Amino acid sequence: MRKKLILGLAGILVVGSAVAMGTRAYFSQQGEVKSNVFSTGTLALKLSDSDEFDSDETTATWSIAAGGPGDLASGTVNIKNAGNIVADHIEITAINTVTEAASGPGAEATVPLDTVLEITVLTYDGVDVLPQVSNANGNGIKDLDDLEKTTLDNLALTDLNVDHPLAMTVRFEPVRTVAEHQGDSVTTTLTVTLNQDSSQ
Repeated sequence: MRKKLILGLAGILVVGSAVAMGTRAYFSQQGEVKSNVFSTGTLALKLSDSDEFDSDETTATWSIAAGGPGDLASGTVNIKNAGNIVADHIEITAINTVTEAASGPGAEATVPLDTVLEITVLTYDGVDVLPQVSNANGNGIKDLDDLEKTTLDNLALTDLNVDHPLAMTVRFEPVRTVAEHQGDSVTTTLTVTLNQDSSQ
């Protein structure tokens, strides 16, 4: 009996010491890893022409006032990425708004004026990109109407703060510009899109 009592007391001591060890307190301390900022860079498309510099848009880079058969306009717009993320390429699209004369021969709309404004020169970075424009309207020339039906794509622009010139010459095609175009006008807007991803 005495032996059982001693063994029982020994068992209680073992359990008690295990409980005491399980409730022991330990020190701890925390530190912080602070001010982790995640920000995006920028693509910043800027355009310049003969009288506007590093702008979001340019006006009247190409224009012909009171023109007639054979008259032409030449101009260059410089395109660059002024941001801090390297891009891959640009694409260019065009929209034409044709306005017919209110009266006289130009009030007839048989042949829209944008189909007789021939593009004779179209280069990007000194490379001829006019072959990218197809004669979509089938009139035998590449004109502003054809440009509107084309996307000039994959024009490389992979550096920062370097001008890439887009040069164009447009003329009133001398045979196709006829009396019915008197007093008509075309307003063309080119939209340049800067893309970071090569698949865009």
